[in-house]
Amino acid sequence: MEELLSRAGLFAILAVAVSLVRYGLYLTSIFKGETRPHLFSWTNWGLIVGIGAYAQYSLGGGFSTYVLAFVSATCLFIAFLSLFYGEKKITRSDWAAFLAALALIPVWMATKDPLITLVLIIIIDMLTFYPTVRKTYVDPSSEPPNSYFWAGLRYFFTLFTVPHFGIVVLFYPVFLMLTEWGFMGFIIWRRKALRLKNEALEIADKEAAPVSELMP
Repeated sequence: MEELLSRAGLFAILAVAVSLVRYGLYLTSIFKGETRPHLFSWTNWGLIVGIGAYAQYSLGGGFSTYVLAFVSATCLFIAFLSLFYGEKKITRSDWAAFLAALALIPVWMATKDPLITLVLIIIIDMLTFYPTVRKTYVDPSSEPPNSYFWAGLRYFFTLFTVPHFGIVVLFYPVFLMLTEWGFMGFIIWRRKALRLKNEALEIADKEAAPVSELMP
């Protein structure tokens, strides 16, 4: 009970609560047909966050380990749903990014040098995000930006669940937080850009439309 009432315990509860909100909204949008998750991204997210949870556990990450483990399980569940409700157009570049990320995961796990480990996790996450970013660039309505706000907030709370603050322990949740909020900004920007483009095309079509003559 004392552990739950500690700083780490309280922030872990907040992180899990925010995760429930995030995934509740995301799953609802999937079943409504508003969101099309990409199988490749969610599969790799489940794997790397799960490995990250194990790494946090090894580093004495405390309650942050349980938060990341919960996230990993949920990502894998969404990957399963992607088989039925997800993006159907899988491109060659999606396959290339997916397989490259999978190939780098064992290298990342075996690396002992902290700097190389950080570089590898950044590369793996960029490759993992690529299929979703590509899909969202084409159709920004296929991903809800509010979901990624809650995802970033979850990792913000996760920062305070570690027993001892340090660059090594904090790097992974900080990286995930910035990535989620950055992608939220990308969705908002892309939606605005497409809306402005469509408005410009509508204006151009109206100006190019022939003027009909009135009968005398």
